[in-house]
Amino acid sequence: MAAKVDITSDVAAKLAEINHRLQHPAPLFAQINEYMMRTTRARFGTQTDPDGKAWQRLSARYQKRKHRNKGKVLTFRAYLQSTLRGQFDDSGLSFGTNNVYGAIHNFGGVIKQKARKTTVYFQQNKDGSIGNRFVKRKKSNFAQDATVGPYEINMPKRQWLGLSSDNSSYIGRLTVRWLKNSASS
Repeated sequence: MAAKVDITSDVAAKLAEINHRLQHPAPLFAQINEYMMRTTRARFGTQTDPDGKAWQRLSARYQKRKHRNKGKVLTFRAYLQSTLRGQFDDSGLSFGTNNVYGAIHNFGGVIKQKARKTTVYFQQNKDGSIGNRFVKRKKSNFAQDATVGPYEINMPKRQWLGLSSDNSSYIGRLTVRWLKNSASS
């Protein structure tokens, strides 16, 4: 044989390390989880979906009830944001929330409310007349039982969960860098 190339044990060791990383990608999923956490939380600040499209604003009627929220959607007391979680192991990554209302906000849809009985609270005036505005129970001195009929709420889609093409590209670059690190170590 006039010329030959031998594959050294160094190359074989690097290939073994790459193979090991491919078999155990949990550290990569941990990095992707952290990236998903940052980008998803940022959407609550920008009030946009993964592609940058603005979320539908609150209705004027509902906005009156949320006056302290300054027109922001899905941010009151950060209930939804504070439940973002990622679970990962070598088989994959799941990212989202365990709040049941997270899905209806992300995908939109119709919420059907059944008829129900409730107690409504009023403030009785000094002259004995009853005001025509509901008040909180602790400020009430008059209560009345009432039946609320069935109704539907049409929840608009405000996608807070997902990946844009830029997000997917970044995750691809992150993956390549993670694999390169195993080859160069």
